[in-house]
Amino acid sequence: MEKTQAAQLEPEYNRAKTWQLACFSLNNIATNMAMMLIGFYAMFTQNVLGLSAVVVGFLATAMRIFDGITDPIVGFMIDKTNGKFGKFRPYMMIGNVIQMVGLLAIFNCPTGFSVATKYIYTTIWYVVYVLGYTCQTACTKGAQAALTNDPKQRPVFSMFNAVFNVVFMQGMTYVLFTVLAPRFEKKNIDPAFWSVASLLFCVVMLVLTILAIIGIKEKDQEKYFGTGKIQKVHFRDYLPILKENRPLQMLIIAAATDKLALTTANAARTYLFANLFLNVALQGKYSSAIMIPQVILLVVLISFARKNGQKKMFMVGTWASLLLLIAMYIIGPSPEQPIVFLVLMFLQMAAAQVSSNLVNTMIADCTDYETYRTGKFVPGMVGTLFSFVDKLVSSFSTTVWGVLLGLIGLGNTVLTPETDLGAAFNAIVMFSICGLPILGHIASIIAMRFYKLDSKTMETVQAGIRERKIKG
Repeated sequence: MEKTQAAQLEPEYNRAKTWQLACFSLNNIATNMAMMLIGFYAMFTQNVLGLSAVVVGFLATAMRIFDGITDPIVGFMIDKTNGKFGKFRPYMMIGNVIQMVGLLAIFNCPTGFSVATKYIYTTIWYVVYVLGYTCQTACTKGAQAALTNDPKQRPVFSMFNAVFNVVFMQGMTYVLFTVLAPRFEKKNIDPAFWSVASLLFCVVMLVLTILAIIGIKEKDQEKYFGTGKIQKVHFRDYLPILKENRPLQMLIIAAATDKLALTTANAARTYLFANLFLNVALQGKYSSAIMIPQVILLVVLISFARKNGQKKMFMVGTWASLLLLIAMYIIGPSPEQPIVFLVLMFLQMAAAQVSSNLVNTMIADCTDYETYRTGKFVPGMVGTLFSFVDKLVSSFSTTVWGVLLGLIGLGNTVLTPETDLGAAFNAIVMFSICGLPILGHIASIIAMRFYKLDSKTMETVQAGIRERKIKG
């Protein structure tokens, strides 16, 4: 670290109330809900609208790249904003409304449109969704540094985020595939099913966003922004941040490779239940069954980060997930004996969520490091720089799935639920669920060897920021 003399001062911590940490974590859950719904984009467009999986895959990748490109613009705008309603809250609310409009339009696409019109229509509204998603997600990453800088509190945010993520994601999976789908004639490929599902998602997203705005309200003011003084920022500052902030570089590599793999795995998991286990309803039942055990396990594991630091727990979660994925690959799924595979998958998902849920607060550490290094509080730019690269890499997840389907000749085929689609299809599902995440975790383990922001180093960083405040 550059400023070893800063360690002579004690760190000065801005602590949040527990309810503020809990409420603001719901902002990430709201955008995760949106991402969960758009994760069914490939399934919806192929099996409901009759579009090509390969073409849709490339379109989705293009939209994800566009999403990444908009990140630096929004991040810069956030860092330039400091008005009556704060720095973050306006972008949270506006982003949420724009997302809802885009998602409702996509999943209510008229089936009577021509194929060409369906491509154009869904792509245009995907662009709208991306703009809203960028605005709101940038705030989750950026506002972390203002919410709290206490290294013992940041994992608490991660704990709430992990718990709520499990409850809402697994809960919505149960509602979708066990409660709603059986009520429709064509189950999860019925157009009416997706119309109801998209409305349900949007209502939940809106409520969560309002609660998150309440949670960040007190902290969304200048005195909690880094050194407590607004610094002039320029768009050209992005290059030195990326070039000089080594912890951010390593976190981007670790998180982006995991994200690419895990996003592809999530897209394939629906087919695991529908076409390998041959039981659509099992996915919802499984999600509801593991909800409480997964919450307990996540709380226990992430709580260790308060004592051991975020970096160490990130590594523990990654290694555990890697070993469990190898075991899943070896055992394989069986419709007759699913229990062993499902138990391993439960443990693996919990382990993977430990590391993934720590990423947002580790970005806050990188933001503090940038303030320590340069004196500038640029949470929007640091957070969206992370998102920009992360999204560019993970944008290929839909393309990967579409290409895999194309390679085995199923790219333009309706993948009927509860039908055995053959050994080749089963192989690409297992590669997506296990093989890609294994490669992603290996990349993460290598990158984290060069990530230096452990608990001891963060004390030096916070002391350095305090010294800057004192000097003015």
